[in-house]
Amino acid sequence: MYLPEDIDDILRNRENEILEFKEARGNFSDGERSDYCAALANMGGGRLLLGVSNSREIVGTSVYQGTINKIPQEVYQQIGITVVVEEIQHSKGRVVIFDIPPHPVGQRVRSNGGKYTYPIRRGESLGEMDDTTTRKILNEIQPDFSSSIIESLSIDDLDDRAVTDFKKRMAEKTGNHSLINSSTAQILQDAELMRGGKFTLACLILLGKKEKIAELLPQAEIIYEWRSTVEQIHHDFRVSWRAPYFVVYDDIWQTIHVRNLRTPYQEGFIQQEVLAFDEKSCREAVNNAVAHRDYSIIGRSIFIYASPQSFAVVSPGGFPQDITPENILKAAPHWRNRLIAEAFERTKLVEKSGQGLDVIFDATIRHGKGLPDFIGTDAHTVRINIPAKVKDAEFVRFLEKVANEQQVNFSFDEIYELELLRGQKIAASLQHKEKFFKLGIVEKIGKTSGTKYILSHRYYTYEAKPGVYTRIKGLARAQKKELILNHIKREGKGHKEDFIDVFPELKKQDIANLLQELKSEGKIIRQGSTRSGYWKLTTVESN
Repeated sequence: MYLPEDIDDILRNRENEILEFKEARGNFSDGERSDYCAALANMGGGRLLLGVSNSREIVGTSVYQGTINKIPQEVYQQIGITVVVEEIQHSKGRVVIFDIPPHPVGQRVRSNGGKYTYPIRRGESLGEMDDTTTRKILNEIQPDFSSSIIESLSIDDLDDRAVTDFKKRMAEKTGNHSLINSSTAQILQDAELMRGGKFTLACLILLGKKEKIAELLPQAEIIYEWRSTVEQIHHDFRVSWRAPYFVVYDDIWQTIHVRNLRTPYQEGFIQQEVLAFDEKSCREAVNNAVAHRDYSIIGRSIFIYASPQSFAVVSPGGFPQDITPENILKAAPHWRNRLIAEAFERTKLVEKSGQGLDVIFDATIRHGKGLPDFIGTDAHTVRINIPAKVKDAEFVRFLEKVANEQQVNFSFDEIYELELLRGQKIAASLQHKEKFFKLGIVEKIGKTSGTKYILSHRYYTYEAKPGVYTRIKGLARAQKKELILNHIKREGKGHKEDFIDVFPELKKQDIANLLQELKSEGKIIRQGSTRSGYWKLTTVESN
């Protein structure tokens, strides 16, 4: 079940293919509901929030008051998809949230009664599904290894503790507490861990007794190793789990947390601390490895490597097709083991529709640790490295100060872009530059096509590093002067018209100032008259 603070977390993100906000203060037609639910399902599943404006402000809604429990059945009758619908009484108003699952593998979801037949999200609005998307869905033929049937597995081979925990978490997610007392067979059938009365590989991995896992799928193992330094070869501590995941997932976190280190910092008069291993990030990384590893690879396990410097999770099997470390945050969700991923979603062990990586990146940035990376990933392995040490806590404090003073929030996309700028120092483009300009946290240097962006003087003053600001801002000027010198060296001389072509974004006086600076530095001299003269390198610079 969602809490008001969960809604606040969701509203940090802007609308995208898997997240939609609608005001719907007093009305939301059945046709519109059908279109949006079908569109989000066709895009891989997502969330629809009613009572929220496009600017992510809670305005409240009165739709479905007293009838909220009937809506999932109505939606199922419309589009054949089972959605979870909840109402949350937020301090700013009532919000209704739809959790919409992805379309079935290889099948499009058809709307019924709306404007579209097979809708999808296109930009900020809906549109009819195009041929490319249609082919992509209809050609989803990659088998889901976790849906394989294990003929020899019976209900007696399931771990009672794992099954009880699974039921409890499903009841909490749906708000239907009667599920706790439902028959195990019915629960597993509803969750598709059983199909046609037979048990799947996903059921074995998540709920099977450890003896059965060791017999049928010994590679379903998670190994944790602690090292005092990243560089050392031999581990200082090691433990492994080959047991149902719904029994061990808390034990895994507790094992990690025992060696958690704390970095203290001062927040006004209050002493705060940042943990080396953030619980939510670590759980997401391990959960994703369990859901996405390639179980067909025999003899390889999931490894967790921890040290005071970093936390890494390594899983067998490379990235799916078309997924790379560069596009992974923006790529459409992809499940190697769909049944496991859906079981995690049903029990709220992972974020919806592959958003777990956003959680990990968001946490490391907001804790001042920089960005995770995928160094060590190849065609046969995925490795995520999550930094454990605080690198720049003042950057986060600065953003919090701005947010408090200006009464604004930063979405994940915004702080991710600012973190990239902090690391790179200079950027050629920024998606959210208008907001950053308004808040005074970003400046631009240069003009027109030569415009670049840097963090503002205000930030570097807050960091007590004004010299860094001067160096970064001066770097652009130094690069322009170097271009002038290179041009003269290559051509033998340089005319005023040449430099106007080189720097079309600069005024003539700006170019003249650059030339005069180079002259004062003893690097170039002027030859000839004002009208027909040119610049050449000095004897010293030529050598």
